[in-house]
Amino acid sequence: MPATKDEIADRFMELAVRYGYRRTAVEDVARELRISKKTVYEHFASKADLRRYAIELSARRQRARVESLLTAPTALGRIQQAIEVALSDARAFYESQPDAHTVEPPELTAQVNDLVFLPMVRDLLIEGGAAGEFDVPDPDMTAAFFVAMGTEAVRMVRDDPACRPEPLLLESVRRLVGA
Repeated sequence: MPATKDEIADRFMELAVRYGYRRTAVEDVARELRISKKTVYEHFASKADLRRYAIELSARRQRARVESLLTAPTALGRIQQAIEVALSDARAFYESQPDAHTVEPPELTAQVNDLVFLPMVRDLLIEGGAAGEFDVPDPDMTAAFFVAMGTEAVRMVRDDPACRPEPLLLESVRRLVGA
């Protein structure tokens, strides 16, 4: 049975994370799935299209998973939970893949973060503002700051999975929203 578009994208993402985007070829994906390159190209016009779809698919799934874990009654509480989930996921990934930092393409991570955490945090900032929880004049810029701080915290976890940047990151988030 031929692979579906999502199966092809999933395998591409697995290989790209393991070996790096540049070293992952369409041939590798086809071989892993026991399909022809032609089948891959029936779904995707190019490797760049495959990459874009794989990132978007991964981001949609990640956002749905993270949102399903957010149970706090306040927007700030859900932002804090999102941070904890992101750092916990990063820690688990780097502990299970100790060499990932040498091949993991940072641009893939950045793109997924931009598609997952940036809009999710922006939406929570808008929600918290509407509820009178805090006043953030520019939710887009504030969300970008949160994601940048979170990305740096993930880098710290990557370099030392035992480090715990959560308390400092959570305090910084509270300061940015004036809570």
